[in-house]
Amino acid sequence: MELTHHAYVFEGPTAALGALRADAQKRLGLAGEHSPDVHERRFERFGIEESRWLSGAAALRSASGKALFALSAASITSEAQQALLKLFEEPQRGVVFLLAVPHGTLLPTLRSRLLPYPFVPESAETSDEAREFLKAAPRARSALIAGILDDEEGEKERVRALLLGLEEALRPRMKDPKVREGLGDIARVRSYVADRSASLKMLLEHLAVSLPKL
Repeated sequence: MELTHHAYVFEGPTAALGALRADAQKRLGLAGEHSPDVHERRFERFGIEESRWLSGAAALRSASGKALFALSAASITSEAQQALLKLFEEPQRGVVFLLAVPHGTLLPTLRSRLLPYPFVPESAETSDEAREFLKAAPRARSALIAGILDDEEGEKERVRALLLGLEEALRPRMKDPKVREGLGDIARVRSYVADRSASLKMLLEHLAVSLPKL
């Protein structure tokens, strides 16, 4: 399937960006491991300065007439999203944007400018870890949390992947008031994960107690 639109979004684990970029690069015919027309960038927080960088970089003409900007962001400020609206409304010919963000990150106005990316990496599926977490009692959930946080490198990405898996597992049961309340707790926890001072252990321990057992 060709990429005929200029802007796409993948809502899921941002760790999937590499696989998404590789797929988009292939579909666009941009060969080469280090193609100057392929830009892959990862952001913990995408703000107004980052949106200015993207607008400036996207305005430059590429050698091939095509360019791919594959970006992931754990969070995007509302100011940055407003700034991106014009960029996505008036894109330069041949430029394709691909955003990988957690569920619920984008404002409806920006989300409406994007199409869902037509490829879901296997790693983005609901994790066995999330299912195990929801089946376990609070004490057993604490043990799972310890395993998730046993290595500081990449721990925020692992936490985000768990949150996504929990959402995917709970969403089919939204008629249950406790499940709806739990989904709200997950959304609140996600909003704190990007903070430098956030205690990931405390945030996950809150979910260990608050989320219903399935």
